[in-house]
Amino acid sequence: MKLMKAMAWAKREFADGSVPDNKTVRRWVERNVIAGRVIDGNTYVFETEKAGVDSHVSQAVQALLRE
Repeated sequence: MKLMKAMAWAKREFADGSVPDNKTVRRWVERNVIAGRVIDGNTYVFETEKAGVDSHVSQAVQALLRE
């Protein structure tokens, strides 16, 4: 799975005017609300993550699609 910058992910997943800030996305990653990584202070989200879908569900669907 590939990582993408948190703000690129947020802009993809949320409507204009509703995009959460980087701090919020980072908190979601740290609390495992969405799957991602903080690397050298930068926040990244796995490109397969979907806003509003539990991270575990998203991972299970991706695993099924790979089979």
